[in-house]
Amino acid sequence: MKKIITVLSLIIVLALGFGIYKVNGKINSLAATVLAMQEESQSDPRLDMIPDLDPQGTGWKVTQFGDATKDQENCYTITTESGLVIVDGGCNYEVPRLRKIIAQYGNSVEAWILTHPHPDHINAFMTIYNDPQGVVINHIYTAEHPSEELMKENADWDDYSALEQFRQMDIPLEFVHAGDELTLLNGLKVEILSAYSDRVDELSDDLMNDGAIMFRISGEKESMLFCSDVGKALTEELIDTYGEKLKSDYVQMGHHGYGGPKAAFYELVAPKAAFFDAPAWLINSDSKRSTKKKMDLMESLGCTIFTFFTAPNQIIIQ
Repeated sequence: MKKIITVLSLIIVLALGFGIYKVNGKINSLAATVLAMQEESQSDPRLDMIPDLDPQGTGWKVTQFGDATKDQENCYTITTESGLVIVDGGCNYEVPRLRKIIAQYGNSVEAWILTHPHPDHINAFMTIYNDPQGVVINHIYTAEHPSEELMKENADWDDYSALEQFRQMDIPLEFVHAGDELTLLNGLKVEILSAYSDRVDELSDDLMNDGAIMFRISGEKESMLFCSDVGKALTEELIDTYGEKLKSDYVQMGHHGYGGPKAAFYELVAPKAAFFDAPAWLINSDSKRSTKKKMDLMESLGCTIFTFFTAPNQIIIQ
């Protein structure tokens, strides 16, 4: 009887949550619903979910993956009917799902963009690359980070385990730098706004994160800015360099939302939706790692908020 009551309660809560969603159009209005569900279960069945990745010829579909009950990560796909680009790929818990997605595209990845070699960004990539099982990756783009010694001099607190493994692998990397432009997936424009350089070294003591690739994808009408883990040290430099050109329709928040550039940067981006790569523990943290302050900022700018609460989350870049 207790289990029946619990299930009925969850159904009622879900119904209320979806009602709120329908009224105000805010994806994150389901957050309270998901939190209630997580009190009842330690697992999230959506970890196995693969939504429709085909934009039906209307543009390029961007999908954010993640699990509200697990670790922070960055895992995105950009897809057309016949083409696949992966951004980072996230933690190893994404490997089974990524293999299924890649199989949908004939085991071919047009490009894999690795913003920087932290475990929550590249572990899934390294697992698949070391055991491809027929997977072919046509291009692997990343930033040209400095020596591990230099990075440790600046940030001896950081985790370099993935970097060490990454640099031992024989990978045909294609390094990108600020100002570079790529064209992927039938005309999708990719602009590199920032990547490691001597200038980043001058401005930052966190060379792994601040040396990550910040890039923007643009279709014919819309764009999305990926901040990866670039932080506040580069805020003024980015504003001085790009100013109003930072304006984008969507934004992936820097450093999972608890870090990243300062408010002035996001005010120039002025997006209509913001993606936080954050699970429940990060959103609800009482520590300095809480994303709440940035969420409040983006909501004040009129943004729809996407988090791991409702992942997979999708938009179409027109």
